Amino acid sequence: MPSYLIALVSAFLLFPSSGAFAQELRLPEPGPVAVPAAASASEDAAALAADYDELYAALEAYSNAAFFSPQSSPQFLEASAAGQYLRARLEETAARIERASGVPFVPPVFRGAARVSYRVSRELDGVFGPYSPDAGRGGAEGETYDIRQGYCRVRYVKNNVPFLVQSDAFLKKGEVIITFDDGPGPLTDEVSADMRGAGVPAVFFVLGSKLGAEGKERISREAADGHSVAVHGYWHATESGKPLTAYTTGKIVEQFGGVKNAIRQASGSTPAFFRPPYGIITPEAVKALDSELGLVPVGWTVDTLDWSTKDPEQLFQNTISLIQRRGKGIVLMHDIHPQSRTAVKRLVKWLAENGYKTVSPDRLARAYRGR
Repeated sequence: MPSYLIALVSAFLLFPSSGAFAQELRLPEPGPVAVPAAASASEDAAALAADYDELYAALEAYSNAAFFSPQSSPQFLEASAAGQYLRARLEETAARIERASGVPFVPPVFRGAARVSYRVSRELDGVFGPYSPDAGRGGAEGETYDIRQGYCRVRYVKNNVPFLVQSDAFLKKGEVIITFDDGPGPLTDEVSADMRGAGVPAVFFVLGSKLGAEGKERISREAADGHSVAVHGYWHATESGKPLTAYTTGKIVEQFGGVKNAIRQASGSTPAFFRPPYGIITPEAVKALDSELGLVPVGWTVDTLDWSTKDPEQLFQNTISLIQRRGKGIVLMHDIHPQSRTAVKRLVKWLAENGYKTVSPDRLARAYRGR
């Protein structure tokens, strides 16, 4: 058996056999589990450290599953969404440990087995599913809806969760579009300036919850650097980390409209694109955001999985491997991660030296609008 298949089988065997997710990434029966509330100073640092280890073990398992699954497959989509959520939970838990202990938190070297505990599985199921579409609107597992043929579609996977699946058929071999999610943050200015210095126009999908005075200045500089500033929602996607399916279509349009206006006022440019957090969104919401706000949906075709590692060398090698395998693509990174800031500086240099061309994000709008 090829080594990559052995690794894939091993990754799936790491999931707890008592949960349905152990069978093709299925999660257990749903439970009303929400993200824990913010910590108080009286929390037990040792107990939080144990929580951190449990979350990290799950992150490792989902990282393995995502890396060895074909991108855009149901297994990949589910593992990637879970991994993004778990990375945010780990950062939150690390901050709680610091507050409880009063000293800077240094993550321990993880030496345990990569596995998803039943408790973490229940939490994830409370966040991601099952989704119950409105009567008469479809959405059963396995169904697919074309948004724009040859550009993107919505695919319903296990638990009836709808994922935006992007195509890059409109890109020529060797063409790449760079995108970033979840900013602005402390690293955004450096990432934006590096992209400008390399002559690479990028798309920064920003969160409205980060557009305070400092955040607005950051996206103003992004626009001045020649990048597209786009909408990623207000929270990611709700305050508790649940995807947009927790909202009505009207609520999504209202929220995204507010973020679009905030971007326009701060940067002087009108956003043209949106990306749903986790890539989870219904066809109805995609169409409403287009018709009511004029926003073009954008997914990705090369997920760097930069949430899965803090090692910039590993991230760089993984990313170029994925790009070489596909030969082109819409690349997803996050300008909030130090490892991404470091890796992307090398990436744009590597692309230029290896015959790739980073193209303008305008190509996305042209492909979607049929121009």
